[in-house]
Amino acid sequence: MNNFVDIGLPDKISITREFDSMTIIRSWFGWEVTFITLFAVIWNGIIIKNYSNIEGSESLPWIHIMAGVAVSYYAITGWFNKTDIKVTKQYIDISHKPLPWMGNKKIDSNDIKQLYGKEKISRSNNSSSVTYEVHVIMNSGNDTKLLSGLASSEQALYIEQEIEKYLGIKNKPVRGELG
Repeated sequence: MNNFVDIGLPDKISITREFDSMTIIRSWFGWEVTFITLFAVIWNGIIIKNYSNIEGSESLPWIHIMAGVAVSYYAITGWFNKTDIKVTKQYIDISHKPLPWMGNKKIDSNDIKQLYGKEKISRSNNSSSVTYEVHVIMNSGNDTKLLSGLASSEQALYIEQEIEKYLGIKNKPVRGELG
């Protein structure tokens, strides 16, 4: 018997079930996206204002321009992208769309031994931030990150719970997992 505690559907997560698959969809949009968008607008505005009169590309601050492009793309993906987690008895397929983003993968369901959620703390000089991940322990013993950048522990635990239920995997404790 599986010992599941029903987490309930967290914010920014939806789920669809069909006769041969289940798809969990996570929206990327949140207050962080609004902040990054504002930062990108200000950053790019400063670059355009300060360097619009320069003649010759050798004088341009290319590192700042590329940073502006990268932050802008990140902000745009936050407004539009979703992560689809399609689960079948044969595979788990992770895809980020509609705009291209890293982290797409496909894992054979039969090679999965256990799933677990994990907290990730990122520290800088003045601050720290917390995001959450879902990991898969393969039958070979390898630990593979399935998803990262989740905004809440509830999202990670819900995704873990639903995939384990669908695949009939008994939930077992894993060192370092979310409580």
